[in-house]
Amino acid sequence: MLEQVDYIAQYEHRTRSDLIREALRRYLDNFKRTKPAQANFSVTTLETCETMGNTLS
Repeated sequence: MLEQVDYIAQYEHRTRSDLIREALRRYLDNFKRTKPAQANFSVTTLETCETMGNTLS
């Protein structure tokens, strides 16, 4: 599966990380729309984690 991810990332001139991050955002948004009672998280939390990760790297 990583070979496919890498191929698409290269095709779209993106990093693997960017592609996976976008896929997760879309998945989480879709999950929140289809299962709102169970969705106890926010994309803001994910973005905060990304920011923290960038400062720690």
